[in-house]
Amino acid sequence: MDKTADAVLFPGMGPARAGMLGRFLVIDHRARRLLGVAERALRHSLLDPLAREDDEYTEHTQLAFVLASLAVAERAEQEHDLDPVAVGGASFGERAAVVRAGALPLADLVRLVAEVARRERAYFERAHQDLVSQFVVRTPEAVLTDVLDGIGHELSGRFDAEAHLVTLAEHDLGEFVRRVRAAGGYALTTMRPAAHARVLGPLRDELAEVFGRFGFADPALPIVSDQDGEPVRTGDEAAALLLESTVNAVRLPELVHRFARLGVGRVLVAGPDHLLHRLPGLTGQFTLLRADVREALTPRRRPRLTGAVAA
Repeated sequence: MDKTADAVLFPGMGPARAGMLGRFLVIDHRARRLLGVAERALRHSLLDPLAREDDEYTEHTQLAFVLASLAVAERAEQEHDLDPVAVGGASFGERAAVVRAGALPLADLVRLVAEVARRERAYFERAHQDLVSQFVVRTPEAVLTDVLDGIGHELSGRFDAEAHLVTLAEHDLGEFVRRVRAAGGYALTTMRPAAHARVLGPLRDELAEVFGRFGFADPALPIVSDQDGEPVRTGDEAAALLLESTVNAVRLPELVHRFARLGVGRVLVAGPDHLLHRLPGLTGQFTLLRADVREALTPRRRPRLTGAVAA
């Protein structure tokens, strides 16, 4: 198949500082427009709490992450003359993907993300406080199986052949990380609270009531699921994609395979990304274009004058 098509992929939410996101929302004119939509939906300022917070996973940093991802995607699509045939999101990136695909207006997505974040915070204050989800890389599946021997766990994500997300009890985390390092792997971000795990079924049931208050439309672009690689083509499927991510593992290679079957040659990774652009499964299949908030926050050097101007 001739790989001439484009796709947009929104990254999951790794470490993202509230201050950096807040600065970007002020500096970038596209982000300012999206910020206005968000603040009208919230009926309060988003920048004020961002300026006060250090936590990387509050409802406000989540919202700022979505806005930043959509803003840099819009800019990059124009700059690179992209015409996407599909969109996708890895983990939290599904939220931006649903908006980009036209399945949910931004204002509704803002209200949904804020309510889900509040429900999640309340849930984890009373349940599963002992669970974490740990990213590991340079750890092939066979090695991971040996490393996890005797440790209770769930596999919450396969991002590449050697990149995985594992949910386990926090009291086992130290031993797990020790074994990973001894096997030649690296332990990256530890997610608190845990995510993408079947044990979170009660949380998923609580969130179903929240999702039921929002009307999802059929997407204008297919959203490729990061859970099974299937194209999401209806509003009900788009809602289910977000809701079921609570309990379903991320299987990013399935999304990669679907992009390839759609004839995708260029993939725009849009948003603060610490992982996707490093995955051989993506870099080996596609030409990756990156759009990150750091570009807008990095001053551009002015060209030097090459000669004096005579008076």
